[in-house]
Amino acid sequence: MSERLPLPWLLQMSIYNVKIGGENVITRVADREATMSHGISELRHDMKADPNPIVGIDVVNSGDLLLFYVKKRCLIIQYNRILGLNDKYQVPSFLASFLQDKNITFVGPRHINNKSFTWSGVYQKFDFKTVVDVGYLSAQIRKKPRLLTSTLEELMLEVDVEIMRPIIGNGSLRHKWESSAVLSEEEVKVAMYEVYSCYQIATKVIEVMQTGATARG
Repeated sequence: MSERLPLPWLLQMSIYNVKIGGENVITRVADREATMSHGISELRHDMKADPNPIVGIDVVNSGDLLLFYVKKRCLIIQYNRILGLNDKYQVPSFLASFLQDKNITFVGPRHINNKSFTWSGVYQKFDFKTVVDVGYLSAQIRKKPRLLTSTLEELMLEVDVEIMRPIIGNGSLRHKWESSAVLSEEEVKVAMYEVYSCYQIATKVIEVMQTGATARG
């Protein structure tokens, strides 16, 4: 059983090297609390030099997957699977602390603040200190109300970001992501498309805003 393996092995086996949007992204898939905790520590390390960091966020299928993206690192947490394995029904303290960090702005797809997870009939929500959907952020910065309801692809076109949506070989994804500890490379790439796209769009619009502010100053 994988839970009996040494932690260094689990950490090494959970890494995928994914090419998306022309970049090589280090992606960790966590199905154990220890791997999840390590992955969050890696994200914190990557953004420690940024006084106002942004983190891409996505929730897939009511908590089957919880995804974070920073710079060239992605963390995919098989959240409902971890809850089931540990027989727990509360957000781990280290994850709650990350979500409640007042210095971090989480940016995700439309309605990200309303996404929740369900486990064994227990209905809960992820509680963010600061979270915004990428359409709202783009609309506010670019002063274009139509962006509020734009798709990710439309937002990418608006800010000149090009990311091809991955297509999985058999044309469909599994119905329950928590059903297996192992995800294929194709599944990982498809799963991280939205969180990666949100991060790239947000980074671009914020960069343009800051450049404009500097020029005016």
